[in-house]
Amino acid sequence: MKVLLIEDEEHKAEDLTRRLLDKGIAPAKLTRAIGVRQAVLQVMEGSYDLVIVDMALPTFSSKGDDGSGGGGQAVGGIEVLRALASTKTSTKIIIVTQYPDIIVGGNRVRLHQAARVLSAKYKQEVLGAVLYSYKTPEWETAFDALLERIKWR
Repeated sequence: MKVLLIEDEEHKAEDLTRRLLDKGIAPAKLTRAIGVRQAVLQVMEGSYDLVIVDMALPTFSSKGDDGSGGGGQAVGGIEVLRALASTKTSTKIIIVTQYPDIIVGGNRVRLHQAARVLSAKYKQEVLGAVLYSYKTPEWETAFDALLERIKWR
């Protein structure tokens, strides 16, 4: 299973990576993007079985090479979903964010509604949204429950 992890915060990316590796994802099957530009390029160039995306991401690198830096976008993850939709393929998606709601089309959507709203709007299989909080077990439990819904191959 090929997984794309889109996360700019190092500690959060480490937490998510650890959980994926514990689930049996081979390190060679895990790709990380750290900004909107890099993530969009990744989804346009490759096919992923699972995409884990943060909603607030930097737009681009000040160096232009790694996708980090640039101005933060509160809805940067939405740009990634738009790119996925433009490929006319559907993939499984898990949203991991530190905000209790997200903005979709100018409307505030609570995290418990995000999967339904985003799946319909972007024609993707959004499994759910997790409210990440550093060093708390609640986000881990919620993330693991979403991973359990996936048939790993």
